Amino acid sequence: MIIRLTGLDFEGIDLAFDVKVDNPNPVGISLAGLDYDLKLLGSRFMQGNQPMGLKVAAKGSSQVEVPMRLGFQQLLSTYQQLKSTNQAGYELDLGMGFDMPVLGRVRVPVSYKGEMPVPKMPDVKLRSLDVQQLTMSGAKLLLEVQVDNPNSFSLLLNRLNYNLKLNGFDVGSGLLEKSVNIKQGGQGVFGLPVSLDFAQAGKGLYSALLGKGISYDLSGSMNAASSNPILKGFTIPLDKQGSVQLK
Repeated sequence: MIIRLTGLDFEGIDLAFDVKVDNPNPVGISLAGLDYDLKLLGSRFMQGNQPMGLKVAAKGSSQVEVPMRLGFQQLLSTYQQLKSTNQAGYELDLGMGFDMPVLGRVRVPVSYKGEMPVPKMPDVKLRSLDVQQLTMSGAKLLLEVQVDNPNSFSLLLNRLNYNLKLNGFDVGSGLLEKSVNIKQGGQGVFGLPVSLDFAQAGKGLYSALLGKGISYDLSGSMNAASSNPILKGFTIPLDKQGSVQLK
């Protein structure tokens, strides 16, 4: 079995348990559904069932994905020790219901044990804003974005979809494809170039750029990968407000 992290946001973690099903029979079989019982740190955490309708060819094999979502609020209210740990022991009990010729529905139990990482949300903020060029019609800015990685594994950020507001004015959106490798417990910094048209953004923003500080609202998402094999690729939402000093 392979466990993958498929999503990470402010509410929780999305996991997928990939289970390989081998059919040694000379006839095809159907996996009609499965039930699951997930234990974390030795305590029962989640139970459920899932219809499948998966056909497995005679003497063939197929991959079954069992998706689960673990909410942060539920996790931390149940397991206070997760606040200070980077790994959690898990046990997954599956009951796989196969429709077999002659025999009918047969439930096959399987069980897996292992360790899963406990990912924590990176912190993203604008560290500085450099006004590189300022005219009455527009401006060219360079935003210095800082990402703090609180995890016990490195993060590779390779794609940023963003929407940016400065002092409440919509200044645009875009896509930045740039790889930034952030070590465990470390931070990474990258530049985000932005061109402003005051005819669209508003003259009020021109006046703001003549001051010392400015408020920002940065939203969007980041595509990330990790040095941990379980965390091969996932999406991190971006929703950060604050103020930044002008250079």
